[in-house]
Amino acid sequence: MTDPIRLMIVDDHASFTESLREVLRRYSDLEVVGTAGTVAEAVRVANETKPRVVLMDQKLPDGSGVEATRRILASGGETAVIMLSGGGGEDDMLDAVQAGVSGYLLKAGRIAEIVDAVRRAAQGELLIPAATLSDLLRRSRERVRSSADRAAIVEALTPRERDVLRRMATPDEVALIATALGISKHTVRGYMQTVIEKLGAHSRLEAVLKAQELGLL
Repeated sequence: MTDPIRLMIVDDHASFTESLREVLRRYSDLEVVGTAGTVAEAVRVANETKPRVVLMDQKLPDGSGVEATRRILASGGETAVIMLSGGGGEDDMLDAVQAGVSGYLLKAGRIAEIVDAVRRAAQGELLIPAATLSDLLRRSRERVRSSADRAAIVEALTPRERDVLRRMATPDEVALIATALGISKHTVRGYMQTVIEKLGAHSRLEAVLKAQELGLL
């Protein structure tokens, strides 16, 4: 007889964990060998029990399921992680895929889907559809480009220009910015124009919006 699939549940809601454990006990080919409610506990229990599959909550009190996944998979072994989400967006799924999950399911999904996913993940299957993966890879490339753009702009902006950029994101008029920075209004206007050009914008507002998109503010 084949050994049951060793399964671990990570979720900070004890009622959900216990309910899921009780349901999974009905399946003779599955064995819940451990549970956890935090990132730290998940890593510790995974190291102790060596599960084949982990059902991982996306959000935990001391961090994220993505962080816990990275730490568990970094320890080696043949553990597969399935992320259980309450309904995250594309960025959440991308973070999970980049962390190394084998699947990404909604908590509200049918138990039959979870069981099927566990069985397939235990066989080494990747459960994310090819079309979804393609979209995520596109998103990943966009994220890399954004990171590269941000790094280039940060490097291009001088400390004084970054100060001016932060002031540009406030309602302050040029005169108030000049007073706050201890420079003339003419100098402030010169810095503002330089910042606008370096951000590839055409106005103060557009420069601020671009800076926000790039995480500079």
